[in-house]
Amino acid sequence: MVTIRYLPGTEADNNGITEHEDGNLITIVLQEDVGGLEVCKNGEWIPVIPSTGTLVVNISDVFQVLSNKKFKSATHRVVRPEGRSRHSYVFFYNLQGDKWVEPLPKFAQEIGLAAKYRGFYYKDYQALRLRNKTHPPSNPEDIIRITHYEI
Repeated sequence: MVTIRYLPGTEADNNGITEHEDGNLITIVLQEDVGGLEVCKNGEWIPVIPSTGTLVVNISDVFQVLSNKKFKSATHRVVRPEGRSRHSYVFFYNLQGDKWVEPLPKFAQEIGLAAKYRGFYYKDYQALRLRNKTHPPSNPEDIIRITHYEI
């Protein structure tokens, strides 16, 4: 579990975390009443309004592959509100690095669908995602995402 604190945004800079998908299996977020979490649907950013006693559950990249794209990894970002710090408490459920990831038969061959992803070791995908951060590509199209494994 991770606690994340975002300093208050300003008129010139309100970026907390840029748009991304989580590279794990599933993410659970408890956000305080400040807000700032937004999800992208059909190109539109939609605020996730905080509600007391609720958790936000994000489907992540590995879940997308296991479900053969039946469930989509949530594209999201954090916008820092002006005048107030934002805190969130996040649990990232990850696989062990040596786990093989590929579409589950129930979402592919058992229902007559072809696999939409080639299999991979989780640690290899995480290494590629880390390289995005340590050696950012000059072109946004070159950022490694789960689509790297699409067939």
